[in-house]
Amino acid sequence: MCIVIKRSIFAALFVVLLSGNAFAAGGDDAPVDPDAVEYYDLMPMNIPVMTDKGLVQQVSVSVSLECKAGKREKIAAYKPKLMDAYLRELYGALGAGQAMIRNDIVDVEEVKLRLSDVTQRVVGPDLVSEVLLQSVQQYRPRR
Repeated sequence: MCIVIKRSIFAALFVVLLSGNAFAAGGDDAPVDPDAVEYYDLMPMNIPVMTDKGLVQQVSVSVSLECKAGKREKIAAYKPKLMDAYLRELYGALGAGQAMIRNDIVDVEEVKLRLSDVTQRVVGPDLVSEVLLQSVQQYRPRR
């Protein structure tokens, strides 16, 4: 009896979710909220931190870009340039210690500021409203 009820609830939720997605997809005649935002997730970037001592650590950064609804396709067109510019900026800043704080810890605020500046240079000031850091991870290889 309990299993049948759980399956019924699951089936009902599944139908609601499907109909909600179909409604959200709307069509061309669905009104678009001018204040609505969407997010464009980029692939995680893995940046080796190199100094005169060689590889000292590996940093992984996941980025999501906030934009107005309907602008994700325009951002997708910039993806190769953005990824290249992000990797170049982070490789240089992390390697030189400019985006680090005490004990070689990544300065998340500095990374976000640098990626926001790069984004504005690559895509312009009107397309992306915010650069969001989804995760920043550090790995130090054993010596």
